[in-house]
Amino acid sequence: MRGQPVVRLRPVQLLIILGVALALFLWFQRSTELFSLSWRNGELRLVRGRIPPMLRGDLAQALTQMKVERCTVTARREAQGARLSASGIDDFAAQRLRNIFQLYPVAQLRAAPAPAHGRLLRWFGLASLVWFFGRRDD
Repeated sequence: MRGQPVVRLRPVQLLIILGVALALFLWFQRSTELFSLSWRNGELRLVRGRIPPMLRGDLAQALTQMKVERCTVTARREAQGARLSASGIDDFAAQRLRNIFQLYPVAQLRAAPAPAHGRLLRWFGLASLVWFFGRRDD
């Protein structure tokens, strides 16, 4: 009785398969993301997505008052609404940002105006390039 034939992949084929898998993973992860912000040296920059100007101002004011040096703030859609997460700050500061975020309904977050410039950098989510090339988005 003969066994199943062994399929051998060439290195190029394996790289293509891994590349497609990585692209699908990133697409799925970003499909639930509403926005991603980067706070550095007292300035808040939009890395990906859309954000209502009032929410952006409220978050910037809170980060300034808490004297945060650097952090990343991300909002994601969920089944029951939206969830805000922050990295680079303590739990108290993150909770304060979540409290501000809860004041804005999901419909308002989705209806936010699109940024006027830097779309390609934001689509790829290259925060360091947004800081390097990006203009201030007031």
